[in-house]
This record gives sequence, structure tokens and C-alpha cells, in this order.
Amino acid sequence: MDKNPSLFDFGTQQNGTGFSRRDMLKGVGSAMVAATLLGFPFLTEAEKSTATSDPLIFSQFFMISQAITEHKDLSPGMSARIFNAFYQGDTQFPAQIAALYLLLQPNQRAKEFQQVAKEHNLGEMLTRIITGWYTGTVKNGTDSILIAYKDALMYRPVSDGLIVPTYCGNGPLWFTAAPPAAAMPESIKQARLQATPDTVNTSKA
Repeated sequence: MDKNPSLFDFGTQQNGTGFSRRDMLKGVGSAMVAATLLGFPFLTEAEKSTATSDPLIFSQFFMISQAITEHKDLSPGMSARIFNAFYQGDTQFPAQIAALYLLLQPNQRAKEFQQVAKEHNLGEMLTRIITGWYTGTVKNGTDSILIAYKDALMYRPVSDGLIVPTYCGNGPLWFTAAPPAAAMPESIKQARLQATPDTVNTSKA
């Protein structure tokens, strides 16, 4: 995992002014995160607010998620939803994310990262993050919060050949779009095209 500065990377180095880089960039980081999340209209105000109120931990969570899932193309919007569910349900979550981020190394494989996390008693938190991304569900105590359905990572390997399991004929929320044209035998199509008002009325009589 590359830790080079990016939209979701706020360092903590001292800059010679007595303030840490984290302190100086917190306000800018909040604005950058807020601007990024504007592209995801499905987010609630609470989900946006949680991410922008702690941009450093949110950015660390995003990079940890990329590393442990080995998916670079994770959605920042979905990350904000999962982040909010964890953040609101576990007071230890920010501290655990900060600790996990310190263990993250460049180009580290997911299995290596998971092993190091276990050695530092952070394996359970990392497993919860993986579960959240792959099942689209975050569990806080006895409560399970549904974050995503069709966008859960567990459906990616078969997305080119199978639809997400659902009662809707062509995938989740299929019924919200206009239904496809019904198949009709060619002979019936031709008969309808050739029909006139008189023949229709006669057939009804």
C-alpha cells in the first residue's frame, strides 16, 4: 500500500511553526473530504458530518480498507457510510484505526497486514472492517447495520456473469426503472400493425 500523499492522506510531521501538520491541515482536510463526498448524493448528512469532522481518521480508514481488501478502487462514498457506522457505534474505533495505520507498510499484502494486526491485538477490528466491505453490513454489539447490498465486495467476482441475488428479475431496484419491452411473436406484431379501427371493432363484435 502506497502511503504517498493523496486526497485522503494527511500527515502529522512538524513544520517548524510549533503546530503539527495534522493541526494545520485539519480544516483543509475537512473541506477536501466534504468536496469529495458531494459526488455521492445517497449519503446522509450524518454520514458526511462524521467523515468531515475527523478527516485524518477517515483518510486512514480509507487507506486501511484499500490495503486489507486489496482493492484500490473503493468508493469514498461507501467508505463514509461504513466509517460512520463504526464511528457512531464504537468509542474505541478512532484509536484503533490510528493504531492500525501505524502498522501499515508500503506494498504490504493483506495477509501480512492481518498477521501484524493480530500480533498487536487489532486483528478483530481489521476483521470487522473486511466483513463490512464484503457483506455490506456493520455489526455493533447486537445490532447489524445494512450499509450496502448490491455494492458489497463479495458480489464482485461473479458480477460479469450473475446478478446480485434478489427477487427483482434483473437485479436490485430493477423495478424503479422502466420495464423492458415485452417479447411478442412476430406474427402477432404484424397482425397488430396491419389492423385498422374497423377490423378491431369487428373482431370485438
